[in-house]
Amino acid sequence: MPKPVPATDFLKAPDKLEKAPVYAVFGPEEYLRRKCLRALLGTLQARGLEIRRVHVEDNIASLLDDLRSPSLFGGDFAAVLLNQRVGPRHEVTTRFKEELAAYLEKPGKRNVLVFDGATFQRNLTVPKRVCENFPSVICEELKPWDVRGWHQLAAGAALELGLKADDRALTALREYTGGSLARAESELHKLALLCDSGRLTADDIAHACGYEGADMTFPLCDAILAGDTRQALAHAAKMAGKAEMGSVLSLLALLRLQVVALGRAAMVLRQGGSAQAALSDSKARLRENLKAGFLATARNLDRTSIRDAIKVLLNADETMKSSSPDPANLLVSVVARLCETLHKRETERSLVR
Repeated sequence: MPKPVPATDFLKAPDKLEKAPVYAVFGPEEYLRRKCLRALLGTLQARGLEIRRVHVEDNIASLLDDLRSPSLFGGDFAAVLLNQRVGPRHEVTTRFKEELAAYLEKPGKRNVLVFDGATFQRNLTVPKRVCENFPSVICEELKPWDVRGWHQLAAGAALELGLKADDRALTALREYTGGSLARAESELHKLALLCDSGRLTADDIAHACGYEGADMTFPLCDAILAGDTRQALAHAAKMAGKAEMGSVLSLLALLRLQVVALGRAAMVLRQGGSAQAALSDSKARLRENLKAGFLATARNLDRTSIRDAIKVLLNADETMKSSSPDPANLLVSVVARLCETLHKRETERSLVR
């Protein structure tokens, strides 16, 4: 009976996990789960499998039929199935217990099923059988006193983004994120846009993550994503007083990433996808309180509005290269036009008031 492999052991040699028709990567530590899942999928891709992320609402039979039957026209694939309880709605392994239990008795021989277990209770029927009979990776939260282990993982995440963090920076990051590695990874992606030298210090953490001082870059981006036009315009006005070309360039780069994320979410929603699928496919790194506003903004977008929003940013970029604009005026005008494009009704109400 195989035991779940600890995440840190698996990451040392992902390719050593035995070949099987079913895998599970589960556990409460979101950062480690995402990292292990990426490593596992990379290994499966190296074996020639196509990766498919699937979302099951009311019927899992078609997915299980596809897994059992090799395609006549395509290659083998690995289906990644999110297993997560959302409010009163149970996980996939609970809602389709009988179908999945039958599949585990006789799984497909060529295609692969991968459980992404955001919630995965091993005392329940399907998770228990998966862990007993197939390779699985468990991503447990670090102990509160394991500061060294936290620092090692955070430093590794920083290195992947080209950042070298000293001990004081890691301590500051850990305090700011409350020890959440997932939040720390999100903040590191932001810091990579602002840290020119590649050396991350505690002052960088205080400046960018803590929203301290006059730099309102990240609160501004959050307000635009969440559809809070009034707050976005207020932040832009505060930033304008000390705006410089370098800070505006960083802002444009960050805004471009945000607009692209909104576009991905909008397309998923317009194709009938769920809110959870839209958030996942957008690859946006959002705090919990921003998700509802982000989805509301995305629901009102189509291809034209997304294209227009990107055009606003490209035009601003071109203006900076072809002339010498006033940074303050450029910043405010870009934010105003972007808000008008992404959520015009809210902009009109803010201006009328």
